[in-house]
Amino acid sequence: MFKQRLADFETEHPGVKIEVRIKSEDGSNSLLHSLSLTHAAATSAAPDLIALSYSDMGAAAQMGLIHPIDGLTTLLQDPDWYTVARELAHVQNSEFGLPFAADAQVIVYRSAVFNQPPSSWSAILNSGNQMVYPVSDPMSYFSLSLYLSENDQLVDAQGALTLDEETLGRVLSFHKQSLETGILPPLLKDYQTDQQTMPMFYSGEAGVAVIWVSSDLGVRSGKYIPVIGLTNAPYSLADGWVWSLAGSDVEKQSLAVELAAYLVESDYMALWTSASGYLPTRPQALDAWKDTDLKESINVVLQSAHPVPTDTILLEVSPLMQQALIRIFNGEQPEVVARSVIENLK
Repeated sequence: MFKQRLADFETEHPGVKIEVRIKSEDGSNSLLHSLSLTHAAATSAAPDLIALSYSDMGAAAQMGLIHPIDGLTTLLQDPDWYTVARELAHVQNSEFGLPFAADAQVIVYRSAVFNQPPSSWSAILNSGNQMVYPVSDPMSYFSLSLYLSENDQLVDAQGALTLDEETLGRVLSFHKQSLETGILPPLLKDYQTDQQTMPMFYSGEAGVAVIWVSSDLGVRSGKYIPVIGLTNAPYSLADGWVWSLAGSDVEKQSLAVELAAYLVESDYMALWTSASGYLPTRPQALDAWKDTDLKESINVVLQSAHPVPTDTILLEVSPLMQQALIRIFNGEQPEVVARSVIENLK
């Protein structure tokens, strides 16, 4: 589908030939590493258009490897974008890409277990059904979403990591309550990924799971709702991918932006995201999905979504969150753990 889209662009632009290079997501041959080496050795060999994850886009922008698209296109001002998509396109106050796909954390539940979508954690905790999520997720995305739902400040005015003891204590108390009510199986302590936890949901052992929606869209094993925050308001973390400008040839930049716009056009995005198992970044693209119930639930998720913290923040805060949660599983009290985490930050 993607190859055909590129071929169509070439047909509409006689004389233009698109060369595609495929790189790994990580390692020595990763896209970001290759871009960095190319920029240092031969800037002219850099690709004009590059597909980057949200985190890699931020890193590439800070390293000066990609160029802002401000002034080259006004496409992001079009109303046909989710707010979270516009946020995923920005580094600080500059636009650095056009988002073409997204992913989001969701709660997936069995409609046979819940007559209506659960709207609070108490409804889930009192349901008598087990809940699963990867407790040892190295990035601690679930705990972070709970924390950020009440306190979105992770850095202070000087740019240093900061955590609120009371909010962290409430996050840890939620996990402890989940353990004590018996809905959270202790064996989840060693699970790090959705792929490890979801078999319990598929088998019927669990009625609720917190996952990245891309982990389940291919099978659609249940109904989706946004992750519920500490105060029961929806708050889902989202990640995504963007098309960014990396080439040094100014004359080609306008054509590269035109190609990027062609690759995020709503009708094409609808087909591509539906086939790839990711979420569209534009409402009109989602509206073209065929499953009415699915697109309605995904629309609610995307409307309540917020970008994941930057890698710089995640590298600091995620280990603290993950270690704190393990201490809860080991029997420590939330207020004691929260206090020690805050003291270690000082």
